[in-house]
Amino acid sequence: MKIFDLKNNKKWLVLIMAIFFTVVPDVSGAQKDKHVDSPKRVFQTLGNPYLPLWEHVPDGEPRVFEDPDKPGKYRIYIIGSHDVRNNSYCGVDIRAWSAPVEDLSSWRDEGPIFSYAVDGQWDVMFAPDLVEIKKKDGTKEYYLYPHSRGKRREAMVAKGNRPDGPFTPINLKADGRSTIQGSIMGFDPSVYIENITDPKDPDYKFGFRAYGFWGFQKSSAAELDQNTMYSLKPGKKIIRSLIPASHKYGVLKDAGTTQFPYIYPGEDLKSFNFFEASSIRKVGNKYVLIYSGYSGPDYGLGSSNSTLRYAFGDSPLGPWKSGGVLVDSRAPELNEDGTALHTTNAAHNTHGSIEQINGQWYVFYHRPPRGNGFARQSVVAPIKIECDKKSVAKGGKVVIRAYDPYRKDNEWTAKSSNGDEYTGAEVTSEGFHIYGLAPYQYYSAGYACYLSDIRAMQDSWDIWDNHMAINNVKNGHIIGYKYFGFGGLSRNKNGLKAFEGTKPGNNTKINLFLTPKTSKAFRINIWVDGPWDNNVWKGRKIGQISVPAGSARTLTEFSADVSSVVDRLDKKHAIFLVAESENKEALFDFEGLGFSSDKNKITRPVVPSVQISVDGKSIDLPRFPVRSTNENGILGYDQYEVTVKKSLNDNKEPTVSATASSPDVKIAINQPRATERVGIVKFDYRGVVKTYKIIFTDISGQ
Repeated sequence: MKIFDLKNNKKWLVLIMAIFFTVVPDVSGAQKDKHVDSPKRVFQTLGNPYLPLWEHVPDGEPRVFEDPDKPGKYRIYIIGSHDVRNNSYCGVDIRAWSAPVEDLSSWRDEGPIFSYAVDGQWDVMFAPDLVEIKKKDGTKEYYLYPHSRGKRREAMVAKGNRPDGPFTPINLKADGRSTIQGSIMGFDPSVYIENITDPKDPDYKFGFRAYGFWGFQKSSAAELDQNTMYSLKPGKKIIRSLIPASHKYGVLKDAGTTQFPYIYPGEDLKSFNFFEASSIRKVGNKYVLIYSGYSGPDYGLGSSNSTLRYAFGDSPLGPWKSGGVLVDSRAPELNEDGTALHTTNAAHNTHGSIEQINGQWYVFYHRPPRGNGFARQSVVAPIKIECDKKSVAKGGKVVIRAYDPYRKDNEWTAKSSNGDEYTGAEVTSEGFHIYGLAPYQYYSAGYACYLSDIRAMQDSWDIWDNHMAINNVKNGHIIGYKYFGFGGLSRNKNGLKAFEGTKPGNNTKINLFLTPKTSKAFRINIWVDGPWDNNVWKGRKIGQISVPAGSARTLTEFSADVSSVVDRLDKKHAIFLVAESENKEALFDFEGLGFSSDKNKITRPVVPSVQISVDGKSIDLPRFPVRSTNENGILGYDQYEVTVKKSLNDNKEPTVSATASSPDVKIAINQPRATERVGIVKFDYRGVVKTYKIIFTDISGQ
C-alpha cells in the first residue's frame, strides 16, 4: 500500500486514480495491495474477545487450514468483514487473523486479504467465506466469497493460492463492473466442500462437490459447478427456500405461500426462524447448518437475531430438523432470585459458525459493545456436541450444548424456576481459555461478560492500547468476569499455555484500577461465584474496596486482601464487582483488574503518549482515527488527520516537530512544502504505526 500513504487527501487520491485509469483505460477494477512493506504482526491476546480489543472483525467464518509456510502445521483462521466506518456496517476490506492451533493466544493480523475498487469507489464488503480445494495433484486452491456490496457485484468470487491471499476475482466482466452471467451466490455467501474419495462417485474426477448457501430473510442453496465455483452445477436447480424464514421468533415470513421440501415432514416450520448468515459443517455422520436466527421467547426472553441457531440433516442439502439455539450474544443468565432469565450483554445481531480445534468444538460469533453495531468484536465459546450414529431419517440427532470442563457432564445451562432454560453456549470472559483466565495478570475492564448496565462498555479504536473502559458505574451496578482459573493449569492443553493458580500462602489481593467521578465516598464489593448470597447463586462476598470521600479524580489502583477465600479455590470461579453508594450519581470509570500475590505483582500496561507541535506550539490531536469511506479506501484505524489554521502568505513553511513519552516510539516526519501544505508524522511503536496528517489552511485568505 505504499502509493496510498497519503490517501486521505482527496486531491491526491483523485490524481492517483486519474493516472491509473489513463495508463490502463480498459481496466476499471482494482484490488488494494497488502502491506507488502510491513511484517505481519502477532498479538498476545488474553481472553474474550480473542482478538485485540481495538479490532472489530464481525461476521467471522472460522477455518482450520494447513500453514502454507509450515507444512504439517495448522492454523485457525478467522475471515470476516471489518467495522471501520462507525456510521454503517463493515468496511472496504475482508480481514483475516490467524493463530497456530497449538497457541490460541498468539493471533497474527493477516491484514486486508481482499478489497476492490471501481470508478474511484471502493466496494463495501459484508460477511464473507473462504474455502480450500485440495486437488488430486496435491496442490491447494482457495476460493474467497467476499460479499461485495458493489452494484451488480454481490456474487463476486476470488481465487488465490494461500489462505491469506492475494486473491483475484474470477467471475467479473472485462470492465470489472459486474459479475458474468451465471454467477449465483448471494447475500452472506457460504460454501461447503465435500471431499470425494470413492472412484465410483461421478464427481470423483473433481475430488469434491461444492454447495453454496446464501440469503437474507430467505434461505437459498445450490450445488456449484466445480469448474467455476460460482455458477450452478449443470443439471441442478437453485433451491429458493431451503429452511423457513421468520419476521421474528415463531412468525413465518412467507406463511402459507411457500413449500419446504427440504424440511422433514412433521417438523414445526416456526421453529427454524432463519434470518441470514448461513454456514455448514459436518459433525460425525451428519451435517449441521448454522445461521443467524430469531430466538428468545423459547427461553423467556424477547425475540432477537442476536442469536445463532442450527439445524441438522443427513446431507449438505438436508432435509433438515431444527436443533434450536446455538448461542445468544445477549448472554442470558438467571435473575437475582432465579425466577426468570435476563440478559447481561447488549443486543444487535450476530454471525458465525462452529469449528473443531484440537478436538474441542467452538462456536464463533460477534458482540456489539453497548449495542453499537458498527464496532462489533470477535468472540468465541466452547460447545459440547453429541451426535449419534443413526441417520437423521431414522431418528438420529445432533445436540449442541454449552461446554464447561469442570461441570457435571461438561454441560452448563441457565434454567429458571419458571421452567425457562437457555442451553446455548455460555457467554464468558474466557474465549479459548476454557480452564479460566490466569489470575496473576492484568485484564482490561472490556473483558467483562456480565453487565447490569450494558450502556457502560466503551468502544476501543487505539491500535496501541488493548483496552476498553466501563464508564459511569453507579450504585448497584454489577460487573462480572467468568471465569478466573484459580486452580491453575498444570500443563499446556488444548492450545493453551500452563499457568499458576492460587494456593495457601500466596496472600492474594485483588487490584482494581479506576477513576473516581464523585467527591463522595463509595464502596466496591467483591463477590465470588455470584453477586448474591442466596440459594440460587450461592455467591460469597470476599472483600470490599472503600474509596474515601474527596479522592482525587485520577486513575488510581485500589486493592483488597481476598486471600482467605481465593487462595483456597480450585478449578475456576466467577468474580463480580458490585458498586455501593448512598448517591445516585456516577461513581467511577473502571479501567481494569487483576490479582497479585507476594511474588506476582500486578502492573497496568501504559502505552506511550505522543505530541505534535507546529512552529514550537503543541496542537490538539484527534482521539479517533479517520473513518473509512468508499472514496478514501481506508482499511484500518492507523490514520489520523488534524487541521491547523496558519497564515501562509509570507512564504515561510511551517515546521512540524513531534515527541513521544517513550523511547520505544520511532518518529518520522515529512515536513510540509508550500505547494502541498500537508505534513506527515509517523509514530512507530514496536512495529505498530500511527500516521498523522497535518493539513494547513491559510487564514490569510491566500
